[in-house]
Order: sequence, then structure tokens, then C-alpha cells
Amino acid sequence: MTVTTALAHPTTPRDCEVTGDEAQKVLAADEARRLAMLHNDIKALDSLLAEDVTIVWGDGTTDNKASTLALFRSGKLHYSQLEYDNTCVRLYGESAVVTGDARVHAESDDPPPKHSIRYLVRTTRVYVRKAAGWRMVASQTTRVAPISE
Repeated sequence: MTVTTALAHPTTPRDCEVTGDEAQKVLAADEARRLAMLHNDIKALDSLLAEDVTIVWGDGTTDNKASTLALFRSGKLHYSQLEYDNTCVRLYGESAVVTGDARVHAESDDPPPKHSIRYLVRTTRVYVRKAAGWRMVASQTTRVAPISE
């Protein structure tokens, strides 16, 4: 497997060590959300997104919780790869910011026609501690470079 320069030598600061129980809980919630998206698990995704979540996709479009769940439920977006690298968690009281890089491969027909999404991206995800655990309230994805087949 070839790793491109964008992932092998990120230009964003990586002076972060993920330690402590709360950081591990945030990472567990983030991993559960990643798996829910990868496996199209609507029930799990519903439980991990805050009611007021805002998701900014790599193409600049945005979704709230209802439209995100509808997108996955409809099958208009299907991930075959969603791998994180250089993940960093920073805690700020009842909030946490998770940053890092990702390798994304998905199929989408929103908008039509159906097309392949294959990118190296940089991501920022914000979580808030709720009574039921850590919930994602915001996500921003920036495309860095396309991945060749």
C-alpha cells in the first residue's frame, strides 16, 4: 500500500498525545461513529449524533442530523473505506475537538449521477459530553488530494 505525502507528512501540528480516560471515551465514541457510517448503521449513528449536529462534507455541502440520517438511510451515500490517521483529541471541559487525517472511499448519488469519492482529507470533529455520553455536534472535512485507483 502506498501512502501519499499528504498522510505520511502532514502539515498540521501533531504535538498531541491522546491520554486519559475522557480522551479514550471520546475516541471510543468517534470510532463507534466511524463504524456506524462505514456499515450504514442508522440506529448507532442516530445515537452518536447530537440533535443539533452540523456536518460540513468535503464538497462544502452541509447536513443536519435529520438529513444525515436520511442520506445514509436512502443508500445515496455508502462508504467502503473510512480510515483515520494522526488523530488528536483535545479536551475543553465538557467539549472535545478531534482532528486528524482520513482516507475516504465512498459511492454517492447525491446529487446524481452516481459517482465515486476517493480522497485524502483533513477532519475536525467536535464532541460534547451529554448525560448519555459523548455526542458529535460538528464535523468539518477538507479534501486534500484525490486517491488514484
